[in-house]
Amino acid sequence: MDFNIIFDYPFWFILLCLVTGIIYSAILYYRNNKDGFGKILKTVLAVFRFLVVSLMAFLLLSPLIERRMYEVEEPLLLFLQDNSTSVAMVRDSAYYRTGYQEEINSFLNLMSDDFDTRLYGFGEEFSLIDTFDFSGRVTHMSQVFREIDARYSNRNIGAVIMAGDGIFNRGINPVFAASRVPYPIYTVALGDTLPRRDVILSTVNHNRITYLENRFPVEVTVEAFESSGLNSRLTITHDGNELFSEVVEFTSNHHIETISLYLDADQAGMLRYEASFSPVPDEVSLENNKRSFFVDVIDGRQQVLMLANSPHPDVGAIKKSLEDNDHYEVEAMLITDFEGSLEAYDLIILHQLPSRQNLAREVFDHAREHQTAILFITGSQTDLDAFNDSQQLLNIQPRSQELTEVLPEYNRGFVYFSLQETSVNLFPLLPPLFAPFATYEAASDAGVMMYQKVGQVVTEQPLILFSGDGQTGVITGEGIWRWRLNTFMRHGDHSPFDEILSRIVQYLSIQKDRSRFRVSSGQLVYENESVLFDAELYNRSFELVNDPEVQLFITNEEGVELPYVMSRTSNAYRLDAGTFTPGNYQWEARVIFGGETFEESGVFTISALDIESLQTIANHTLLYQLADQTGGALFFPGQWDEMGVHLNNRDDIRQRLYVHREYIEIVNMKLLFFIILFFLAIEWFVRKRSGGY
Repeated sequence: MDFNIIFDYPFWFILLCLVTGIIYSAILYYRNNKDGFGKILKTVLAVFRFLVVSLMAFLLLSPLIERRMYEVEEPLLLFLQDNSTSVAMVRDSAYYRTGYQEEINSFLNLMSDDFDTRLYGFGEEFSLIDTFDFSGRVTHMSQVFREIDARYSNRNIGAVIMAGDGIFNRGINPVFAASRVPYPIYTVALGDTLPRRDVILSTVNHNRITYLENRFPVEVTVEAFESSGLNSRLTITHDGNELFSEVVEFTSNHHIETISLYLDADQAGMLRYEASFSPVPDEVSLENNKRSFFVDVIDGRQQVLMLANSPHPDVGAIKKSLEDNDHYEVEAMLITDFEGSLEAYDLIILHQLPSRQNLAREVFDHAREHQTAILFITGSQTDLDAFNDSQQLLNIQPRSQELTEVLPEYNRGFVYFSLQETSVNLFPLLPPLFAPFATYEAASDAGVMMYQKVGQVVTEQPLILFSGDGQTGVITGEGIWRWRLNTFMRHGDHSPFDEILSRIVQYLSIQKDRSRFRVSSGQLVYENESVLFDAELYNRSFELVNDPEVQLFITNEEGVELPYVMSRTSNAYRLDAGTFTPGNYQWEARVIFGGETFEESGVFTISALDIESLQTIANHTLLYQLADQTGGALFFPGQWDEMGVHLNNRDDIRQRLYVHREYIEIVNMKLLFFIILFFLAIEWFVRKRSGGY
């Protein structure tokens, strides 16, 4: 620590302060010789007055004291240990749990004379540790460089030592992540690089979603090491029932094979399947022989109601086409015969409705209130004025009471859904429909699938169009039954026509969430991830509210119920329920609002995280690349002395000196005040005692 006095004026200003003190004291004590003071006393008093005046004049220059403090920072040595389970999955696993840890502690104690040492573990998380338990279920190597940068930015990092097997299964390649680090990385190569006998179920490819009573494909890839001439049986089970079994022969010491199969979706819900390979003799690990996968089987049958103003062959053709598709359940009848509830249906098809005989007001009122999609088919019996009032997609202004023959012209720019090329190529061959001779004006967001073609002229009048929200569709002509017959005549079956109609109905009948209380959560969550729930509550005007309390209950497979209260966000709800052990869980959410009780329920499955066992062969090449590109070196356990010598011989690892400056205004120093007061007090006392004024 040292000091320095600085001020903003030239140095000779200090001489002015001294001259001012001399002149003031001389005028005071040597101008008048009648004060009766002796020569010595007068000199002492003059000196006191000189010091006071000069010091006060000096303080008027606003001087500062610069205090400099020096701090020496030792270089940091960060030891990063891979704490994941793959490190200990070796022949000599006991060494890593005992002797290896003692060697690291001894090495760090030795290096602490020249370094500030820190010991971290990485895997699932990056944290300071004292001992290793090798329990991490994932290895996120690239994460450590972000953590180091966040914790030790602008610090004197001498070197980083990373000990592990070079296996990572989260994040980007650590070689890329460390390409710009400003410090050398030394690596300690752990694990086995020689293959050991092991059968690994590496991947399961499958549909995440399928429909009830469908068959869905599954592909299982097996990788076998050092197992030539052996075999293993692949078994797939659900709820303890065997669904598939096949023996796989291993023909080489690194055998890779993909087994393709089909499973039946005969049960709705989130279904858990388990694929497993039977063990081979002397296999190193059995944990990687099996894997669970989940398929959400949806009861995808959409409920379709077709109401007609009068009997018509279009009704039978459409009903028959949709009934051949397992995803739809269709009811068709005259509107005068319908006595059921409209709430049970996802799509309502109105054939030549509204008409002059039946305006179908009840249907439109229900559709507006419950947001049910409607497909209109217009024709000679349609009341066009009532039609225009019932929807916002298309306005038809008739020019006569006659119908005109129109051919379909497919719009290649239609994007709401796609059709197979076989169906598209069929359109020019289809017979005409009969549409009102009128002027058509479509809404701005309308998607026109087909235009009307009159003779050889393609018009801009729509033949089939849809709203962007999927709530409304219109076929502006009747006679679609001819298309089905024509398709059969040309192809020998109805599949192209069925595809066209199925895509139309699918677009309109996709189930939309119309409930006022909605809760969403992940259905498949890994055991190291939190289970999150989001909820929305709407009033009758479908405005978000979050005033009432939302309760949520989670029940495990043993029937134990866990209660929660969801937290409020700005206008909704959210819950972080934390982590759970692997298994199947049910949840139910409940809220009371406006005197009504709203409930939502669902399921989720917690899957075990076992990806560390999928690769057991150490990747020392990656560790070498990591050390080489940063100017470090690769070592093996037991080479601690060599690593210490290498670190101590580096010229770029040295202490760092920090200088801290502090500025103090001298005028604020209390000591000077008391010094000036002391001189003035002494002078006053002596003058009074000697009889002066």
